[in-house]
Amino acid sequence: MKVTRRQLAGALLGAPPLLAQAQPEPARPETPAELLAAGRERVRRNAESLAKVQVPMNTEPAFSFRAL
Repeated sequence: MKVTRRQLAGALLGAPPLLAQAQPEPARPETPAELLAAGRERVRRNAESLAKVQVPMNTEPAFSFRAL
């Protein structure tokens, strides 16, 4: 299937209005306590995700700190 640049541009320009209609309304303003709880939950999930990844020892170079 051949697609010209003009056809591609037309297809891409037609897509954003469809996406804009599908977005939900903004949520109500959250209290500081709710923001804190959401942030802690996000950090916990990220920490769990990072803990699942095995990084080999030779990934980072060894550092040698010397006093001048």
